Amino acid sequence: MIFSLQCFLIAFHVIEQGFLVKIINHNLNLVYSSFNSQILVALIGLLILAISFYLIWVKQKMIQQIPSVKITTDDGEIKISTTSLGQIILNILHGIEGVKEIRPNIQVLKNGGIRAILQLIVSTNCNIPETAHSIQQKLKEELPKISGVEAKEVKINVNKIDYIGDRESSK
Repeated sequence: MIFSLQCFLIAFHVIEQGFLVKIINHNLNLVYSSFNSQILVALIGLLILAISFYLIWVKQKMIQQIPSVKITTDDGEIKISTTSLGQIILNILHGIEGVKEIRPNIQVLKNGGIRAILQLIVSTNCNIPETAHSIQQKLKEELPKISGVEAKEVKINVNKIDYIGDRESSK
């Protein structure tokens, strides 16, 4: 860390380049002066190497844990992330009358398919039961056509009725 800080300071001309060379030579002489110093440097190097391998392993585990739906076809396997399915759902439901905002939460079901939990903000003139039924039907019909994934459940939560937006648009 000290070495990297010194390199940073040299890059911005806070300290001179010769100063870093003197420090490196001095530290190399210390390392090679005794066997214990060499072992200590070797152990520090192994520790840094082990930490870097651990961080690479953790990153790979994080990448593998992105939830996705697996579809098996005659030609192979297709994985669609839940984030992508959320975007597809937003595209399918774009422009539904009376709906101001949709935030999808996708859960992958063990028996295949998904559960879509939609958080809605609706306008005051929205007929909530009709709109909810329309959204559920549209999603169950369109999602398999576009993605090949079946929406087994479509739950709708109306979180807010936007009175303010309706007043502003009527002015």
